[in-house]
Amino acid sequence: MAAKKQSFVDTPGYLAFLGVVAFWAAVSSGNQPYVRVLAGISAAAAALHLGFLLFRRRRDRRSPAAAVDR
Repeated sequence: MAAKKQSFVDTPGYLAFLGVVAFWAAVSSGNQPYVRVLAGISAAAAALHLGFLLFRRRRDRRSPAAAVDR
């Protein structure tokens, strides 16, 4: 079975970097208020996506072990 090639966007490191950059833009006082709001929404979305990605990876790693125990 060939391994599925993972997109660069779906790596945890990239999502963490994206969240940090968006959070930085949200708290920066040099940006306009609408930019700060959109950056805050982007930071929250990146954090949520990172959480789902890590949860899905953990679940996928545990499923073969659970199948052996049955």
